[in-house]
Amino acid sequence: MHIVFYLLVFLLASEGLSLSDQGGEGIITLNYPPDLTVMELGLLSVSLNVPKGSVDSIKVGVNLEEEILKIVPDSEFECFSVHLEVGINIVSITAIKNRKKIDNIVFRVFLRSDLVSKYRKPPPEFKKDYFHSKDRSQCIACHTLKLGKLDKRPVNIGAFERESIPGDMERIGATSTCFSCHKSVTSYKYVHGPVAVWSCLFCHDPETEPVYSVKKPDTEVCFSCHVEQKNEWVNSKYIHGPLTMGNCSICHNPHASDNLFNLIKPSWDLCINCHEGQATGRHIIVGLYNEGHPTHGVLDPLRKGKELTCASCHNPHASNYPKLWAMNVRSQFELCMKCHKY
Repeated sequence: MHIVFYLLVFLLASEGLSLSDQGGEGIITLNYPPDLTVMELGLLSVSLNVPKGSVDSIKVGVNLEEEILKIVPDSEFECFSVHLEVGINIVSITAIKNRKKIDNIVFRVFLRSDLVSKYRKPPPEFKKDYFHSKDRSQCIACHTLKLGKLDKRPVNIGAFERESIPGDMERIGATSTCFSCHKSVTSYKYVHGPVAVWSCLFCHDPETEPVYSVKKPDTEVCFSCHVEQKNEWVNSKYIHGPLTMGNCSICHNPHASDNLFNLIKPSWDLCINCHEGQATGRHIIVGLYNEGHPTHGVLDPLRKGKELTCASCHNPHASNYPKLWAMNVRSQFELCMKCHKY
């Protein structure tokens, strides 16, 4: 099935066809995003114009999933979010009236990733489209697009613990201009502190071009809160590559994630994207013993109830010892002895 999907993408691209032009009857209109858009994060916001009474329901599909979302329109504009996979995504929107398909819009979105080398650069026909840099007057009927006084509040690090209180994010979010459109970014298990208290402008600068961009490198913003980590890491003898480049978001989602520490993938899966040689799940003493040493799939002896991962032995940010050894050990033997004491 995946072969069929990628063959479809290739054929359409090679013929220079815009998917959004294929079969649309003009009943529903796509406001955002335009076809061939580049995205940086895996949650895509979609906006449709749906004339009152024109359709009974709308089915939304992404890639090979024909119906991931079903919407019963209750206004002229319908906005929703869908999850993307890295690379090219085909989004299909089908309008239903009296149980019959009456319209269909299909468009492509490319999710870029610094983590996966073949997806770092989008195909040349894909372009970024900065939502807030264009006239979006059609959105004003439902949304406020101008910042209010409460949006400019300073970040309160002490309030970050409040994210664990059920319903508190919604209460705080109600005071934020950003919340009505972007509330889906908090729909994960772990939410980054500034997002939880809707201090969006702490990271997103309204004075930049494009508007609301985040300063680069990431450490320019991240270290303004993570001061203790900065002092420890930048003074270490050995620093992990992403941190050296100031690229925190290659591993961490700046908004929210279902993984601890807002990692974009579970720890072990994240590491092997770059360290492919350890993807077998065995390393360290291979050659002395046939099976070697596991890197995942077993319990961590030093962290009760947690799985062994690369971070059990290596500090993912910085260390004063070779190979980013954790726990301040000075040699590989000393590292082994943390678990293998006898």
